[in-house]
Amino acid sequence: MLSFLLSLIPFAFAFLVLFGALSDLSSFRIPNWVSYGLVLLFFVQSFLTWLATPYMPSLLFRVPLFAINLGIGFVVLVIAVIFWRRGYIGGGDAKYLAATSLWMGPIGVVQFMVVLSALALAMALFLKLSANWGFLVHAGRLPAFVKRLYAKFADKQLPYGFPIGLAALIMIPQIFSL
Repeated sequence: MLSFLLSLIPFAFAFLVLFGALSDLSSFRIPNWVSYGLVLLFFVQSFLTWLATPYMPSLLFRVPLFAINLGIGFVVLVIAVIFWRRGYIGGGDAKYLAATSLWMGPIGVVQFMVVLSALALAMALFLKLSANWGFLVHAGRLPAFVKRLYAKFADKQLPYGFPIGLAALIMIPQIFSL
């Protein structure tokens, strides 16, 4: 039963990450329940992993790994809140980034940030280059969220939750050792 529950965790993680990314792309909002769900899912996964370990190690053995991930999530949250206070990112992006970073581990968080940076840069460059064709965006039959995306981009706002979500999806094989 524990192995079945543990096998569902990557799907729940992917669902939450994908929902947050698409929500930010379409409405420039990431619901709080997505970030809180990722944190809760991390605690559930940690507990189930501890229970499923054949030799049931003491909590003192597993606490350092768990504490390192919590520390990483906290440090990322502090830095993201500083970025939010300066107006670089939104509050939902800050919470979402911290919640996804919680899953990465000490080595994975560096890879995650590199992938995230590359995806955010690619998104910004794509919007910058395609903004020159604004007449096609406004005259065409594009969905309303695409027009809103370009309007927000003109105001120097980007849905950073989208590259955060894509980077987290890319990291799934490493997070869950698939």
